[in-house]
Amino acid sequence: MKEYEDLLDFSKITSTLNSVNSLLTWDQETFMPKGAIDVRSSQVALISQMVHERRTDKQFLQKLEKLIDIDTGEIKAKDLNPVQQKALTLWRQDYLKQTKLPASFVKEFSETTSMATQAWAKARKENDFSAFAPTLQKIVQLNQKQADILGYEDHPYDALMDLYEPEMTIKKIEPLFSSLEKGLSKLVKKLNAADPIDDAFLYENYDHDKQIRFGNLVLSELKIDRNHMRLDESNHPFSIAMHPDDSRITTRIIPNNFMSNIYSVLHEVGHGLYEMFLPKQYFGSPVCEALSLGIHESQSRFWETRIGKSEGFWIYFYPLLQDTFPKELSNVSFEKFFRATNAVKPNLIRVESDEVSYCLHILLRFDIEKELIAGTMQVKDIPKVWNEKMQELMGICPQTDSDGCLQDIHWSCGSMGYFPTYALGNLYASQFFLGFEKEYPDWRKRLSQGDLEFVKGFLKQNIHQHGRMLTQDELAKKVSGSSLTEKPYLDYLEAKYHKIYRI
Repeated sequence: MKEYEDLLDFSKITSTLNSVNSLLTWDQETFMPKGAIDVRSSQVALISQMVHERRTDKQFLQKLEKLIDIDTGEIKAKDLNPVQQKALTLWRQDYLKQTKLPASFVKEFSETTSMATQAWAKARKENDFSAFAPTLQKIVQLNQKQADILGYEDHPYDALMDLYEPEMTIKKIEPLFSSLEKGLSKLVKKLNAADPIDDAFLYENYDHDKQIRFGNLVLSELKIDRNHMRLDESNHPFSIAMHPDDSRITTRIIPNNFMSNIYSVLHEVGHGLYEMFLPKQYFGSPVCEALSLGIHESQSRFWETRIGKSEGFWIYFYPLLQDTFPKELSNVSFEKFFRATNAVKPNLIRVESDEVSYCLHILLRFDIEKELIAGTMQVKDIPKVWNEKMQELMGICPQTDSDGCLQDIHWSCGSMGYFPTYALGNLYASQFFLGFEKEYPDWRKRLSQGDLEFVKGFLKQNIHQHGRMLTQDELAKKVSGSSLTEKPYLDYLEAKYHKIYRI
């Protein structure tokens, strides 16, 4: 249908502009010289404004109105297939959300956050929260303004969460998080009372270049098409995609914590594969987009924890790791290595934390963000509140803000309402794993033989290729047979760690 093709062509240009913005962001965090930040901020702000203007342009509205009623959502066009009908519904939904934000606000938000990432990096390096606080205060105010513009029923934080996890609200998420906190706290206390696991050998100095080499070896064993994905280093590991044919991931090398690199690679490749296997034949339409940040995070945690922390995975990969680090690991038995990589002990750094206490880090950030956006907490109080909550949840307290409230890049990017998706990602990953285990009861044996293709195939077939065709709940039910709950995740952790800790 000509009208639909006209709309798609217009949207493809918008998507291409957005991909240029992603490329600028990737370059800023990897290879851009630091002195270029001012001009880069202007570039990012300009492209962001152009993308927003196109998404809210009268020309776009006119093309969309020919096919769907903007007020009611009733599809006017005839002879459209289900994918095209879904695309129209999503275009309308996104348009109504986008038109609430004035172009001037989008530009100010983009320019502020582009500058803020550099301010954050400097403050983190120098352990100086006070230097970052004025910038963060502006970001909080912009997010409060954004919540007011977008609108909400019960809590301003709902409007921000909806940007990353559509339809998610505090009312829906708090019961999940409450049960999660109780279950995790109970398990953490039980494991902390057990005999400690010796993992000191993991924290010796491991050569930088060898770490990079092993990260690339993992990608090679995963049979990643390196014509469409590349791995680089950055201050904070991340994944970003310009198109299903162009996915970028980064890792961070820590000399005295070499497993961090391996888990970062697996985590980010999970994100990257999701982007690579979206239905690219629909690029330019909302169908060729990730469903939500919670679903996106489920893919990274699926690979990092359910696969990358499994015994089967390391039965195959540990000999390769020993070959890479013979001096450090040749005399370390498999059992000692596997138990050490799954040792549970509170860690100040979220991205370095074990999988049992990981979500407690998210609950801390969730509580702080809620209060900041509601105006019941001031930016200047963040370090104090952060340290108190760390002590309460995990029994540890940061000695520096660099290891505390300055550790994450997200607030400098303006991403408030984003952190809950990390916990949701763990829950969704365990939910999806129910379907995976049912389809492949021999998955442990296949992993131990170095077979990873079936994992990629399952995720592509059941999750990636659907794009935004299904809702999160529909996807959870399709793959696992039920709506999202915290139970599969808690059951998995209980069974695994009782065995590892022999309790």
